[in-house]
Amino acid sequence: MRKYRSWLMGLGIGMVVGASMLQVILFAQDQERAVAIEPFSTEQLSAEAKRSGLLLLSEDELNARIEEAVAQNRPQQGEEDGQNGESESAQPDPAPSPASGTDSPPESTDRQEPEASPAAEAPEPKTVQLYVKYRMTLTEVGDELEKLGLVEDSKDFVNRAKSISKKLKVGMAVFPDNATYQEIMDELVRKK
Repeated sequence: MRKYRSWLMGLGIGMVVGASMLQVILFAQDQERAVAIEPFSTEQLSAEAKRSGLLLLSEDELNARIEEAVAQNRPQQGEEDGQNGESESAQPDPAPSPASGTDSPPESTDRQEPEASPAAEAPEPKTVQLYVKYRMTLTEVGDELEKLGLVEDSKDFVNRAKSISKKLKVGMAVFPDNATYQEIMDELVRKK
C-alpha cells in the first residue's frame, strides 16, 4: 500500500479538483441562463421609464424636439442682433418672453436689455476639464494636462507637484485656461 501512496494521493486530489471544476462549470452555466434575459419590448421599456420618472423618446421625437428648441432660439438671437445695430430710442417694443409675462411694463424690459448686452459682449472665461480616475498617477495626470495645453512640460509639473501625488481626488477637475501650477495642484486635491 505504501508503494502506491503517491499514486493514490494524486488520484484522490485529481478527483476532488475535477469535481470542483465541474461544479464551477455548472454554476457558470446556471448564471449564464439567468443573465440571458429576453430584451425589453417597447411597452416594457416605456413602463419602466415612467416608473423611474424618465421620458422615453424615439429618435424621430428627439430630433423633432431638438429642431423645435433650435427654432425657438433663432428668432431670439435674430432680435438681439437686430437690436444691437439700432439706437435705443428707435427700437420697437420687443415681444415679451413667456418667462417675463405679458403684464410687465416696457420700462422693465428696457432696463434688462442693457444689462444683458455687456454680458453677451464679455468673453466667457475658458475652462479646461480633466476627469481624474481612481488610481490615476501624477505622471498620468501630468501627461493629460500637457495634452490639454495647461502645462508645457509634464515632467516639470510632476517634479513640482510630488507633494500632492498621494492626495489626488477622483472626479472632474476644472481649470481656468491660464492656470498656474499652484492653481492646478489646488484643484487636483480639492474634494469633488
